[in-house]
Amino acid sequence: MKWIKNYKYQFTFFILLFFIINLLQSYYTRLLEDEAYYWVWSKNLAFGYFDHPPLVAVWVKISSLFFDNELGVRFFSTISFSLMLLIIWGIIEVPKKRNYVWLYFLLVSSVALLNVYGFITTPDTPLLLFVALFLLAYKKFLQNKSLLHILLLGFSMAAMLYSKYHGVLVIFFVVLSNLKLLKNKKFWIAGVVGFILFSPHLYWQYANDFPSVRYHLLERGNRPYSINNTLMHFVNQIAIVGITFPLIYTAFFKRKNIRLFEKSLVYIVYGTILFFFFSTFKSRPQAQWTGVILIPLIILTFPYFIEHQKARKRLVILGVIQFLIILVARLFLANDTISPIQLEPHISKTWVNPLKEKTENKPIVFINSYRNASVYRFYTGIQTHSYSDIYGRKSQYDLMNTEKIMQNKSIVAVGKWIAGDTLVKKRKKIYYGITIDNYKTFQQVACTILEKEIILNPKGENILAFELTNTYEKPINFEHVSFVGFFQGNKNKILKKITLSVKNLKSLKAGEKVILEASFVTPKILFDSNTTFRVSMQFYGFPGGYQGNKVPVKIVE
Repeated sequence: MKWIKNYKYQFTFFILLFFIINLLQSYYTRLLEDEAYYWVWSKNLAFGYFDHPPLVAVWVKISSLFFDNELGVRFFSTISFSLMLLIIWGIIEVPKKRNYVWLYFLLVSSVALLNVYGFITTPDTPLLLFVALFLLAYKKFLQNKSLLHILLLGFSMAAMLYSKYHGVLVIFFVVLSNLKLLKNKKFWIAGVVGFILFSPHLYWQYANDFPSVRYHLLERGNRPYSINNTLMHFVNQIAIVGITFPLIYTAFFKRKNIRLFEKSLVYIVYGTILFFFFSTFKSRPQAQWTGVILIPLIILTFPYFIEHQKARKRLVILGVIQFLIILVARLFLANDTISPIQLEPHISKTWVNPLKEKTENKPIVFINSYRNASVYRFYTGIQTHSYSDIYGRKSQYDLMNTEKIMQNKSIVAVGKWIAGDTLVKKRKKIYYGITIDNYKTFQQVACTILEKEIILNPKGENILAFELTNTYEKPINFEHVSFVGFFQGNKNKILKKITLSVKNLKSLKAGEKVILEASFVTPKILFDSNTTFRVSMQFYGFPGGYQGNKVPVKIVE
């Protein structure tokens, strides 16, 4: 039985154990809503998507080559997680590590958030794999600046960015930890390699008018500051680790003999936490945003637990408890009948099939709900589309051809705020629906105010000129359409919706542009320097869309 003591056999055993557990979890757990959204992406592979870079869609596509169900979304994630563990093990250079294979896997299993990415498929799934690969490449590069290590470094940089834009933070903090890299020609070569590999995504952004940049930096509404956001950020740093956080963070702070590579890991941890601390001043934090710090934490703390017996014993106790907690949580995720609370994977069971029955298998246009549209399509196979309105946000559905597919069909429009029949209840929210025969919309029409500023009469009627452009490759008319205007304030808050009376409206040929005039009375709202106005279009009484550009408003007394 000597083979049992061989660390290679031990490592193989634990890797296979983790893989099997994650595989079973993937199979028996219904999809998260975002996973269904990424599944929709995978149906049309591209070098970019509205919300994120494309690798998450590639992960799903590879999975779908082997399976059709939930495993068709998650299978490759279980493989990439195992690869990540193998790479992290390769990064750690401690002679005694061969005697502590079990401790390594206990440490991994005691890090709460990391276990989630053993089976779910989100942009963070490939990101964590390539963060590990980047750190391995960087360590090898410091030891030997060979062509292989240069290329591996460049590839891993591009792969991180193809996974999630947060990857740029990892690169930045590594460079910040070793500014001499900026004078190293071979590092610049690696950077050029990464840039060349990433350039197809940059071109995709350019060709599509930079949708991700516009959304994340311009269109995404920033929330008013709340101290709760900042406090939640620090709570998240505890939550992503779990109940072992006192031991892991203590081990991190007490780690000594920091060499150049370990210094980069420290910079990643502090830098990422600090960066997203500042982001809490304008947005609500999410736990997964700082998930990249978990890999440096494991690399830095594992040697500490090997060398310190008391800390190791405490880790064993809390780690086993954490493992059992995670195991129970996994069972709850997979089986709603034993879960004491309704979790996200359980929700789709309550509304998808009832909605299918009430709508008689007709295609569905969800009003401002890309998640519902994706989940419904995954579990029914019925074509869906998500109509983006000004009260919500744009999504990949604004770039895909699903609007075109719906044209001239008999569909059911489903939403929380439309006047129609009660269809289903999702959690505490009621969804209503209306049947529309010969459905016709054109969300991508542009209503462009050419003036840089709108000057309004505070008491009388205003005449506003705007350019209406048919961006479609076919003529369009304006049945079931009305024009409205939206006054918006700070953080994109909607202050007032008004009806626009548009003159000289007529059908437009493909690509045709026309200047129209709209009249309206200035509403009684509080105007300030942040007030803007945009023209919008309503179809079938839906809320207005994103057809217009925002222009500053000025009141002249």
